[in-house]
Amino acid sequence: MRAAIERDRLLSWLGQVLQRGDAVEVDVVVIDRPDQQSSVQITLSNVEGPLGGLEVSAARGE
Repeated sequence: MRAAIERDRLLSWLGQVLQRGDAVEVDVVVIDRPDQQSSVQITLSNVEGPLGGLEVSAARGE
């Protein structure tokens, strides 16, 4: 359940950043691995700080 809550918080925060930031640039890279789980990397540029209280955790496995 924690992953769902974190996902929902991230999506909510991302929506707010994109609504407020006219100059925000978004780059999306999708790595599709047919035999494994795929991944998506989202890079935001020109985001005004601070980042609205978003808390960043260490990546899994670190």
